[in-house]
Amino acid sequence: MKVVWGVPLLLLGLLGCLDGAEEGCKRWLTSQHGTVCCEECKQGNRLVDRCGADPKKLCEPCKEGTYISSPGRSTCLSCTQCTGLYEVKQPCSRISNTVCGCKTGYRCGDPKCSFCSQECGVGQQSVDNRTCQACPPGTFNDKPHSKCVPWSTRCPQPEQKIVTNGTAVSDVFCDFIPQAENGHTIWMIVAILVIAFTFVIMVITLLAFILIRWTTKKKKKIMVATIETTAEKPTVLQEVQRLVEQESLCWCPQQEQGSSLESVDSLDSKLKLLAV
Repeated sequence: MKVVWGVPLLLLGLLGCLDGAEEGCKRWLTSQHGTVCCEECKQGNRLVDRCGADPKKLCEPCKEGTYISSPGRSTCLSCTQCTGLYEVKQPCSRISNTVCGCKTGYRCGDPKCSFCSQECGVGQQSVDNRTCQACPPGTFNDKPHSKCVPWSTRCPQPEQKIVTNGTAVSDVFCDFIPQAENGHTIWMIVAILVIAFTFVIMVITLLAFILIRWTTKKKKKIMVATIETTAEKPTVLQEVQRLVEQESLCWCPQQEQGSSLESVDSLDSKLKLLAV
């Protein structure tokens, strides 16, 4: 029977050791009057009496739902209850209080976990009301439950340039700008091509202006030559006067009448030809 009852008692003793709640006084001193005075209770025990005949009766374990962390205290404290956004992470024992933590989807708002805030994902940040909002324009956040930070204004290496602006979840994208064999960048080549194109346009415009001036002068010369040629040709009236003068010189009274008529007919024929 002693063996049978010894096993359960041994198990209870082991459980008490695991819980840190062995009963009685841990360290005491003997007084002159044959009594003992407890200086330190075992873990999970509160001090009942300072001195007495039996050291085991000077301290007693804390009741369920209470704990004591300082062996010299005489009062056990009530275990903390996890409520609201909190849940139990470590249950209360006689030697330690309950450890509460924020529920899934929330996290501690400070090192002491005095409040829970909504756990924000990438591209978001926590605000004063303990909720999440999207990163403002020009900022990003690529880590869960972190603050949004401004986009970078410079690339890591001097040869790099900002190719793409950042987003709410990523910083700006930098890349190397390809260079030509002579050391000039592509942008310098483009600038040279633009200058060359502008020069060609100016040359073409100048040549067109010179061609128009030359064509205009040539037309003027042709018109002047035409006018001068026309002015040199005798008019019909001048030709008639010339013919009359010639006939007058050839007119003689001794000539016969028939000859005079022939002269008149000849003059009339010439006038007709001039009219044509």
